[in-house]
Amino acid sequence: MSTYEQRDDNAAVDAAERAKKTAGDLGHAAKKHHQQKKSIKKRYARAKRKSVREQVSADQAAKAVKGRARQIEETVRRVIHGKGIILLIFVLLVVYMFTSLSSCVPLGQTALQAMVIGTYPAEEDMLKDAEKVYCDMEKELQHELDHYEELHPEYDEVQIDQMELWHDPYALMALISAHAGGEWTIESVYGFMKGLFRQQYVVTTEVVTETRYNREWQTVYEQVLNPVTGELEWQLVEEMIEVPYSYKICKVKVVNKILSHLPFHVLSREQVGMYAVYMATHGNMDGLFTGKHVSKLKEPLLYDVPPEYAQDDPQFGKLLEEAQKYIGYPYVWGGDSPETSFDCSGFISWILNETGTKHVGRLGATSLYGVCKPITPREARPGDLVFFQGTLGEGVEGNEGITHVGLYVGDGMMLHCGNPISFADLNRTYFRQHFYGYGRVYE
Repeated sequence: MSTYEQRDDNAAVDAAERAKKTAGDLGHAAKKHHQQKKSIKKRYARAKRKSVREQVSADQAAKAVKGRARQIEETVRRVIHGKGIILLIFVLLVVYMFTSLSSCVPLGQTALQAMVIGTYPAEEDMLKDAEKVYCDMEKELQHELDHYEELHPEYDEVQIDQMELWHDPYALMALISAHAGGEWTIESVYGFMKGLFRQQYVVTTEVVTETRYNREWQTVYEQVLNPVTGELEWQLVEEMIEVPYSYKICKVKVVNKILSHLPFHVLSREQVGMYAVYMATHGNMDGLFTGKHVSKLKEPLLYDVPPEYAQDDPQFGKLLEEAQKYIGYPYVWGGDSPETSFDCSGFISWILNETGTKHVGRLGATSLYGVCKPITPREARPGDLVFFQGTLGEGVEGNEGITHVGLYVGDGMMLHCGNPISFADLNRTYFRQHFYGYGRVYE
């Protein structure tokens, strides 16, 4: 995933101070971050004690709850010790999904249902086994690349151009779980995992044949003048000659398309929504996987935009109101609605369309810049868009040009779809290094 998804740890202080404004019923009385967590703990402890024998009206929720009482208990225990604001936002995301599926879900059951639905439908051992199977596929591919010349002696030379082989285990589990739609085993999802692997790692080969020359000594007859007799005589002499031959070069290229970029390629739209839920919760198993490529759950940076900015510019007020509904939603490559969650350009396209600011359809970051009037940083005002370049990371396909976009809210701050959707300080070194420009989307 892209590094713009990171935020300053100092933002936790702001998040704690503003928790009672954004946390609703869970954090209404909280003044400090630990008090917010205590409130959530009490709420879910009460939810846990409630009878789960009551059947929910939504079919998907009923399937998720059935036969999983022990899993619910484990889920509640994990959530109690988890991050409060992420849980709250996750509940809101699931509430949105449920209301789109059924209007009959009892409000009192929603939080418990959200916990259950956001939990991986497979046991911990099965999840670890699936991760091992996928890692073994990567090791097998790397072994083939490392020994390509031995495995393919028909080539005189092998040139390997490969990206690093890696994946986010939580993205893998989210993809598998969303695809399976319920409990799964390695056997039942192995074919899907093989398909994922082929989609993630694209291996291409190109064979180039060159004509090269070897220098060899060759014995030939040559007429030489005999100085004594004055006659020409044939004599054996050696000379260096160049002998042509065909030289085959096999050029192997391996592209890692990144698992988190694949949801819309391998899942239905409804399944992408479930993928977003699993990414927002890590299946309620945060900490199950470790490593440098493992995504981290992060609480969004909260920030109070001065109310006079919205009063002075009602159109900006509409944009801000719509955008703030989705704070905390996870980053989903290609996402363009609350049902699937968003990526950066999908998020901006959505709020522009929903507020009637500008009907742009679904545009990428570069195209969004194209519908804007370029302006200088000095001219920037709340409601403008701010663009960045090269934010996908070194070696990632499509990292050239404009790669990220956010909504400028004034005072050096923006609201953007990082991971999760959150406010961000534009004065951070990272954003200064990747800054591209501002654009005005409306007058």
